[in-house]
Amino acid sequence: MTRVIVCVGGGGVGKTSTSAAIALALAHSGHRTLIVTIDPARRLAGAMGVTISDEVTTVPLPEGTRGTLSALMPDPHRSMRTFIDYLFETEPAAKERMLRNPLYIGLSDAAPGIHELVAMNLVANAAAPKKGGNVVFDVIVIDTAPSRHAIDFVTYPARLSALLGGRVVTWLAGITRRGDAPTSGPRSWFARATAPIENLLAKVTGPNLLRDTAAMFSDLALVRGRFVDLTARASELLLGDRVNYLLVAAPTAAARDDVLFLAGRLEKLGRRAHAVILNRAAAPPGDWLHDLTREAALPHVVTEVLGHLHHEYLARARAAEEHAADYSRQLPKAPVVRLPHIEATAPDVVVAHLADAVAPHLAALLPK
Repeated sequence: MTRVIVCVGGGGVGKTSTSAAIALALAHSGHRTLIVTIDPARRLAGAMGVTISDEVTTVPLPEGTRGTLSALMPDPHRSMRTFIDYLFETEPAAKERMLRNPLYIGLSDAAPGIHELVAMNLVANAAAPKKGGNVVFDVIVIDTAPSRHAIDFVTYPARLSALLGGRVVTWLAGITRRGDAPTSGPRSWFARATAPIENLLAKVTGPNLLRDTAAMFSDLALVRGRFVDLTARASELLLGDRVNYLLVAAPTAAARDDVLFLAGRLEKLGRRAHAVILNRAAAPPGDWLHDLTREAALPHVVTEVLGHLHHEYLARARAAEEHAADYSRQLPKAPVVRLPHIEATAPDVVVAHLADAVAPHLAALLPK
């Protein structure tokens, strides 16, 4: 069964690079790995050094690598259409009506959480066993948006599934059918009984909005079973017992506040943080300034500049030590993994170096 790692954290902490590094390290260790980003900023393509789309893309790895690496980056501007294409695969006529529905057109790129919801359903589809019961991926790494509320996406599938299965949606879907109801019999009686409510809603919202809403939910009712099944799998993937949540941080006060907030949010969801990844936090080398000045007589100005650099390294090291100790104290069940600051400009080079650094810690990061 596929295991899942979800990386969450605030902005500017290197979360996407860390997610990509974990996925790369897993592939090098022999796992069939998929990395997915639900960050609308789409930084993953740069981190992986390849073109990535809303279809599963193979990432080239050195010859002899034991595992595989694939990437998926749903396009925020195509998210709803991608979802509709999948959802209405067996209902082409309903799909065409949905695509022409003015309410759908207005909501397709504006509805809060749509991008995250669609991404998670695409992930659930990718993780589903294929013919013969075989899974395609051993591990899926999910890179979330840099936000304190990014973790909320794990509740979207269940919430929307409950909405589509609720009485209000059933009633809305029935408005279209009741418009064509016969003038006598039980159906006509129900239509007359609900007409005052529907007329009132039409006055408040406008007849066109009510009609478009009813038509949209009427078409969604045709694929309700398919949708509920898919969202149930997405919920199991995100809230099951084979998912680990990693909090990604940097040695700054703002990042620490974000991590502690997210840890509390996870607890409210009945989950916990399984590890804290502290970037830019590896211990600096020893007293290299003393060793360097002992080897050669350097000009005073050079020694002074090197001295400032040395003090900066020491200050960063102290900050990293303090933050690591703070996380260990406040989140005792989450081991702290410290990763170095990588002096490189190309994102894929940074990821490659981080993958080497994170490789020894994979056992602590993977779900059991």
